[in-house]
Amino acid sequence: MIQTPNDESASPDHLGLILMRHAKSDWSDGSAADHDRTLNQRGRRDAPRMAAWLQSINRIPDRVLCSSATRTRETLALMQEVWPDSPTVIYSEELYGASEDEIFSVIRSDGLDAPLLMVLAHNPGISYAATGLANETIEMPTAAVAVFDLAIDNWASLHSDCQRALAHFMRPKALPDS
Repeated sequence: MIQTPNDESASPDHLGLILMRHAKSDWSDGSAADHDRTLNQRGRRDAPRMAAWLQSINRIPDRVLCSSATRTRETLALMQEVWPDSPTVIYSEELYGASEDEIFSVIRSDGLDAPLLMVLAHNPGISYAATGLANETIEMPTAAVAVFDLAIDNWASLHSDCQRALAHFMRPKALPDS
């Protein structure tokens, strides 16, 4: 793990990665396919709060890789309403139900030149990805965010042995006024 101050900016040899699980989804419509589930009231409340928290720590992503599922797309749309500038977004079928390895593969192929990249996906893959990068168990409840600083200069070089540090972790229930 690298031990760097949280200067909130990426340097040429350091990139930032935000891993986020979608906000709370609605299970009330039993006929809806899993891919098509929408957010519930709590999810619609939590997504913009998490966007505001990211903004408060100066970690608005430059690019977002987002699962194609309805609940991830809704989470991102609510977050974008908070941010002054919208990041570039790539919606990916590959992130729906993705494993840790599949998430890292999408990052390597679609991260491109983004200094601060966000992946918005699902459990269990997003929790496994966060755990793998943190070298400790990271549980990602709905709308949780884990921010990593990585000692790499491009996303194609992301691998399990790269130096990295968990810079921030937040979940909606830990925010003030929860």
